[in-house]
Amino acid sequence: MTGKDTRLVSVIMAGGAGERFWPLSRRNKPKQLLPLNEPDKSMLLEAVERATALAGMDNTYIVTGKHLAAPIRDAGLPLPRENVLTEPCKRNTTGALAYITAHLLARHGDAASERICLAIMTADHRIGDVDAFLRTVRTAMRVADAEPALVTCGITPTRPATGFGYIESEPDTRQELDAPVYKVRAFHEKPDAERAREFLASKRFFWNSGMFFWRLSTFLDEMTQARPDIAAAIHEMAEALRADDTVAAARVFEALEDISIDYALMENARNIMVVEGDFPWADVGSWTALRRADNVDEAGNLLRGDAVVVDCNNSIIVNAAGAGKMEVAALGLSNVTVVVTEDAVLVMDSTRAEEVRRIVSTLKERDSKKL
Repeated sequence: MTGKDTRLVSVIMAGGAGERFWPLSRRNKPKQLLPLNEPDKSMLLEAVERATALAGMDNTYIVTGKHLAAPIRDAGLPLPRENVLTEPCKRNTTGALAYITAHLLARHGDAASERICLAIMTADHRIGDVDAFLRTVRTAMRVADAEPALVTCGITPTRPATGFGYIESEPDTRQELDAPVYKVRAFHEKPDAERAREFLASKRFFWNSGMFFWRLSTFLDEMTQARPDIAAAIHEMAEALRADDTVAAARVFEALEDISIDYALMENARNIMVVEGDFPWADVGSWTALRRADNVDEAGNLLRGDAVVVDCNNSIIVNAAGAGKMEVAALGLSNVTVVVTEDAVLVMDSTRAEEVRRIVSTLKERDSKKL
């Protein structure tokens, strides 16, 4: 449990463009607003339900970009519309976290930074066991509230994955709480296959989930040490927002460096802890990330929409237009992804799912209206 005077706040970062899910994901309806994990629930709604279970509706915030503010506010999410905060421009995860911090300081006062404990999550994860997830997150919040530490969640690796960053724990620092907790030795970029196998074998490495937990005062202290320019900008934005001067706040925000929180802070912080997340988890970053054991047919195909599929295996066939508007059929495909919407078609080798952004870049150059 956290202290009785502690205010728990959940923050969902939801500014991503979701370009690797084109043509289903579009500029004004990116992947977080799509029902990619569950057929009747957007990934953002899933994230909001987890976040509000932790901190309640009034203390749950979404940070997003200007073009997504209206779609998100109109999505029928169970939280106040004013808790959808709009960044003035794109400034990566550091910008998003600087912005929410400034808003909380403006709303609750500088003295409240000692009492506010944040859980920072994203809108594009698949969580297989919500109860286990919440147990892990509550442990992380307990640690963050009790110690002057930045806390992250490391996912227990199940394979030598090369698509994730890794968190290395310090040996002999395991604490047995409701979930195991370790001191962090280092963060590692996405490894090659050999290093990934070494990481898995050592049992000291975790996948970096991109979730963070800290007291607001700890975040500000660590940011002052690592990046005093960003810390000063946060306080300047808070003053402007307190005076209802959104133009001045936007001007300060626009001057921020476009940099991830990993590079700006986490790799330079003095005291970092990791809570082990031993629950089913996936970063839903591309079409192939949707395939899992419980949603494929006997041939390993992921099928959505009404499509005719004959003699295919390990493929993804999505008919988002529906058979009433478009008949989609696939014959003899192996490890191929086909996505059909009302106005676009994607066909690709599934092993190249990370490269869909190349297609989107070309369409941008053409000034395509299908983005």
